[in-house]
Amino acid sequence: MKGLVYDGPKQFAYKDQPDPELRDDTDLLLRVTHSTICGTDAHIVAGGVPTCQPGTILGHEATGIVEEVGASVTNVAVGDRVLATCVSACGYCRFCTAGMYGQCLTGGWILGHTVNGLQAEYARIPYARNSIYKIPEA
Repeated sequence: MKGLVYDGPKQFAYKDQPDPELRDDTDLLLRVTHSTICGTDAHIVAGGVPTCQPGTILGHEATGIVEEVGASVTNVAVGDRVLATCVSACGYCRFCTAGMYGQCLTGGWILGHTVNGLQAEYARIPYARNSIYKIPEA
C-alpha cells in the first residue's frame, strides 16, 4: 500500500509501506477513503514534534470502510463506513473514565504520531471501540 511517510524535518514522501495488520483484539483495519491534513501534520513535517519518529505514516483524521475487526470490537462490522477520530482512547484508564480521552495513558493522540496514521490506503486503528464512529453511506 501507499502512505505519506515522515522521514525527518521537511522530509516526507508518498511511498510503499507494508499493509497494516491487527495486533490486538481492540484493533480495526480501515480502508481509507478520505483523509485530511491537520495543522499538527504541518508541525510534524516542520520538525516541531520530536516524538514523531522518521518512518511514521502521517495523519489522524479520516473516513473509510471497515475491512477487519478484532474480537472485542463490537460497535462496527466489516463493510461499515466509519469516521476515525484523532484521539484513540483505551476506555479504561483514569483519564478515559473521567472523559478526558485526549489524555489516555496508552492512547491519546497516537495516530500519525507514535503509530502509523491515516494518510494511507489502509490503517490499523487501535482502541476501535472508543475511536471509530459509524457514518451514513451518503
